[in-house]
Amino acid sequence: MTAWTQDGAVRKLCEGLVLWGVCAIYLHMTRIFAFVFTFMLLVAPRAFASDPFTVGGINVDATAATAIEAQTKAIQNGQLRAATVLINRMTLESERAANPLPDLTAEMVGRMIRALEVGQERRSANRYLGEITVAFNPSQVQQFLRDNELTLINSQARERLVLVREGGLRGSGPLQAAFSDPRLSYALTPLQAGSAEDASVLSGVPSDAELKSIASKYGLNQILLVEARDGSLSGTITDISLDTGNRQTYSVSNAASAADFADRLVAQLESDWKQASSIGTGEMITTPVSVLYQSHMDWITLQDAINTSAQIKGARLDALSKDGALMTISYGGDIDRLATELRFKGVKVEQDPKLGLVFTRS
Repeated sequence: MTAWTQDGAVRKLCEGLVLWGVCAIYLHMTRIFAFVFTFMLLVAPRAFASDPFTVGGINVDATAATAIEAQTKAIQNGQLRAATVLINRMTLESERAANPLPDLTAEMVGRMIRALEVGQERRSANRYLGEITVAFNPSQVQQFLRDNELTLINSQARERLVLVREGGLRGSGPLQAAFSDPRLSYALTPLQAGSAEDASVLSGVPSDAELKSIASKYGLNQILLVEARDGSLSGTITDISLDTGNRQTYSVSNAASAADFADRLVAQLESDWKQASSIGTGEMITTPVSVLYQSHMDWITLQDAINTSAQIKGARLDALSKDGALMTISYGGDIDRLATELRFKGVKVEQDPKLGLVFTRS
């Protein structure tokens, strides 16, 4: 519906009413809102990119007495669903079972939202459909979870490149489209889809050299190779860490849709990641660590991994040189749990006889 059509509909409703002046003000404010909202749409994608506090791809649909009421109802319901997705993403299922959350209300969720993006809008006289992306305020989310005795896990693993081969055919299909959805970049285990053309050049059993050649185009070191079975939304997924050689296999069976296939895979990846990155019950350990690097970019990458680690609760820089740094870190749990988390961030953790604990890029 165009802005002119909306204005005309509102004017028609207001004809004959003494409060026409109020309606005129409403029309003016609607135009102002449209301008502000358009500006937000232009800047939002950059602000949301790879932000784990953002939930995208929430389809909304509602009917009401008027289109405006339907839109309000649809978006409000969508915000509640987005909050549920975020909470499930950033907490452990075991904790949620032990500390059930109260029913979410519009007021609760409203306090946690910092931005909203709406797309694919369609409306009639009494129905509204669209898709929303909701960005949440980290401090408000953390406070809400703390009040409900849930641990916030917002550390992201390093990005994975997804290569899709559907039913033995190397070309674009529904799964290729599903894994190309930008909303998957918001996950705790963010995904980036490789092109169908890149997947098509792989041999039946691709070698590490083939995979590294493709991954290098995207600047990534971890690949998800998705092999879908003929005629069904089922398949086997191999998670390959090209720099460490680690491999893990997942499976998805009888997904309801291509998007459901992608969501179920992400749920498995995030569950494993949260178990690896959640802090154990052991005492905090403070220890020196040597951080070794070969370039400034390596140093920046290592710093980012340390600063965003869920295990590391404190990090102090003690000395810095052109190829290494001495830091003091405090971490919870045990060293194996820390090493597992950092491995997914592209960092190798080793014990050196002379240097002690050492971090390098893997």
